Amino acid sequence: MSKDDKIANLEQENAQLKTQLSMLQSMLYGSKSEKRKQADIPDNQLSIFAQDKEQKTEPSQEITVPAHKRKKKKPVRTALPEHLERVEEVIEPDHDLDGWHKVGEDVTEVLECEPARLFVRRIIRPRYVRDADQENSEFSQANLPSDLPFPKSSTSASLAAQMVVSKFIDHIPIHRFIKQFERQGVYLKNTTLIDLQKRTADKLSILYDTLTQKIQQSNYLQIDESTIKVMGTGKKGKPHQGYMWYYLDPKAKLLSIHYASGRDRKYLKEHLHNFSGYAQTDGYKAYDYFDQTTTITQLNCWAHARRYFFEAHKGGDKRALEAVNLIGQLYELEKSLKEESNPKIIYQQRQKYALPVINTLFEWAKKLTVLPKSQLGKAIHYLLNREKGLRMYLTDGKLLIDNNPIENKIRPLAIGRKNYMFAGNEEGAKQAAMFYAFFATAKMNDIEPFEWLKSTLEKIDDQPINKIEELLPVK
Repeated sequence: MSKDDKIANLEQENAQLKTQLSMLQSMLYGSKSEKRKQADIPDNQLSIFAQDKEQKTEPSQEITVPAHKRKKKKPVRTALPEHLERVEEVIEPDHDLDGWHKVGEDVTEVLECEPARLFVRRIIRPRYVRDADQENSEFSQANLPSDLPFPKSSTSASLAAQMVVSKFIDHIPIHRFIKQFERQGVYLKNTTLIDLQKRTADKLSILYDTLTQKIQQSNYLQIDESTIKVMGTGKKGKPHQGYMWYYLDPKAKLLSIHYASGRDRKYLKEHLHNFSGYAQTDGYKAYDYFDQTTTITQLNCWAHARRYFFEAHKGGDKRALEAVNLIGQLYELEKSLKEESNPKIIYQQRQKYALPVINTLFEWAKKLTVLPKSQLGKAIHYLLNREKGLRMYLTDGKLLIDNNPIENKIRPLAIGRKNYMFAGNEEGAKQAAMFYAFFATAKMNDIEPFEWLKSTLEKIDDQPINKIEELLPVK
């Protein structure tokens, strides 16, 4: 190695170490937000919304008000929701009201709470016999109601729904759920509730298949994956790292989640079957599979591209600010189009405002000289390698600029992992995938999860197979 090469390598290593030090300092003391501040915009850089640019004004003279003369704002009590049941309590004066006439009233509303109440539902079914000879007697008895989803069990739809919601929405592990019941003198076994979770999942499996089919019939999906520890598949006593694959239709507000033991592209083929349309992903190499198909068009995520430049800027490379600001202009446009529902208008606005900004960004990136292994070098590499996928959202007003909606759906799993740590086995991981998918879909559609799950468990046995889709938590 020549002396010049050694110097070049040392300079590159020195630049990387400086960047790492700056990033560590930023992580410890800096802001965590990727949002662009207006102060970061150079004076000579115009906004794509020139008409919205605020005129600079001279700062007004500051007037200090003495503390004793400052008026304190009175606290405003938040109105209680109208849908809540009102239990009225009328309090009359404690003296004789003879000769008094009511001229009005004051109403004070207080939010009350009753802890979860357990009770026993006793279903009594009398048996009857027709008066006749004993040998030819006829018996009559009503059938058990159809809203009991678990025959030959003392557990109900409401108990199953409460347990599953507590675990997968409120992130309460089963052993803590048991402790809550013990305070009311009811003692449930861990194995009993694990079996109840399995039975609930078995009941909903046909509905889960329906959800998966609807996802496969979509023409636009956002796809991502996240890890989950699973016992029973690796070395004895050690969990195996499995993966939850997320498939979101952001327009139809449907989410399907599948557990898999790996992260290979073969699982995409398995989960998507004959899906055709747009697939929006991050830069993980398994998603390059879409480039090999003729029926799936891949588009990439601008939030991921922005993140690389943001990290480079945090690391001390001021040149990255140019990219952060240009990408920020793309998001300004998307913010202004948030309430627009006409894809044609969205397409036209993007062509008019976003396309020139994107062209400028790629021209800047291609001309920039940068060390390949530096933070900015990695950001440039990510951007240029995915130019086609990043530009793709401009071609259709129905497409979104980034994958943020699906990343938000992964958060409940991340919180759950911190509480119950791992799935007991692969079957439990598959059940978790099902429940997370249903509850995320319910949330997107503003449907209360407990009432939906309880009602669905009570109805599903009697639901005609050709109408099973009506039980999905959608509006």
